[in-house]
Amino acid sequence: MSGPLAGLRVVEVGVAMAGPYCAMTLGDFGAEVVKIERVGAGDDSRSWPPHFFGAMGYYYGSANRNKRSVALDLKTPEGAAVARRLIEGADILVDNYRIGALARAGLDWETLRAANPRLIYCSISGFGASGPRAEEPANDLFMQAYAGGMSITGEEGGGPVKMGMSVADIGAGMLATIGVMMAVEARHRTGRGQRVDTSLLEGQMSMLAHFVTRYFASDEVPGPSGSGALTSPTYRAYRASDDWIVISAFNQRMWRGLCAALDRPEWVADPRFADAALRVANRLELIDLIGAAVATRRVAEWEMLLRSNEVPCCPINRIDKVVAEEQVAARDMVMEIDLPGLGAMRMAGLPVKLSETPAAIGLPPPRLGQHTAEVMRGAGYADEEIEALARRGAIGLDEGWREGDQPRRTG
Repeated sequence: MSGPLAGLRVVEVGVAMAGPYCAMTLGDFGAEVVKIERVGAGDDSRSWPPHFFGAMGYYYGSANRNKRSVALDLKTPEGAAVARRLIEGADILVDNYRIGALARAGLDWETLRAANPRLIYCSISGFGASGPRAEEPANDLFMQAYAGGMSITGEEGGGPVKMGMSVADIGAGMLATIGVMMAVEARHRTGRGQRVDTSLLEGQMSMLAHFVTRYFASDEVPGPSGSGALTSPTYRAYRASDDWIVISAFNQRMWRGLCAALDRPEWVADPRFADAALRVANRLELIDLIGAAVATRRVAEWEMLLRSNEVPCCPINRIDKVVAEEQVAARDMVMEIDLPGLGAMRMAGLPVKLSETPAAIGLPPPRLGQHTAEVMRGAGYADEEIEALARRGAIGLDEGWREGDQPRRTG
């Protein structure tokens, strides 16, 4: 790997999405990532259906490329000792276990910092490392509810709706990646590592920033707004004669374009709708009027009319349509990776393009414990020690470990 993070060593102790997503991103840009998983079961998401060729959960596969898997039992002193040796030789630790879980294995921040002052210790938890709920568990659905996201999602007057994607998990993973990069930059100046502490809660609160600010400014509690925004009736989905289309006319120029496309030029100066504040005040009436007009034509016709009037619009694409889009292909946002012995796996591509040191997919999602022996040899363990630890159940070995069983690299 030759990305901008080449030379950095990362140890991930993570499950599901938040921690694995952060560590995968670091790996995509060249860092060497070792993923520590439980002996026997591995990352919980390995077993979540559906499975790729019956061997690997798609969820796991989507967040664990560019990593080597080491199977350890951190509840045993021997397994924890192996983890400690790996972390002491690393630049970055990424952890999304519950607060206190790694401390019970002697892998807490204070202990590891004393042994490796340059270590950047990134913790992603449900609630953060402090506060009355710090040690409680949380997951994506829980946090979408707790942090308020579900209260603004769905149709007005309807029941609560979860955001379709794992927005709390991935949001926390993204913020953790940013935090790690800031800590790496600080280390360039100081020579010292530091703790990076973020959570699903803080990720969701940051995404809700304008809702929170609006509440404090108006004392009004925001609620769900369906496919649009409470602040704009011209920024939402409408039903055409054959399907749904999103209209996102968010300024006065686009409002004039929308009126022209709908063949309602008189609305431009209508005292009910002449500016944004009036359109919000008469929001429900305007939604009904626009809806009645949009229902008279097909989506394709509206696309032509709206675009010709410089009004952003789009059909509600399903995933099968998205992955077939020319723009998606032009940006390499669908990539194929080879799983040795299983076949090709297609996945979302690399979202950040760097002109001089681009990201790359170098390793496929690993089998559980595929690299235990390889990584331990690199940390100074002899084969006899590896075999003894495996017999005691402290580590897990993949078949063919004596041969190294290197996975085939893909571009």
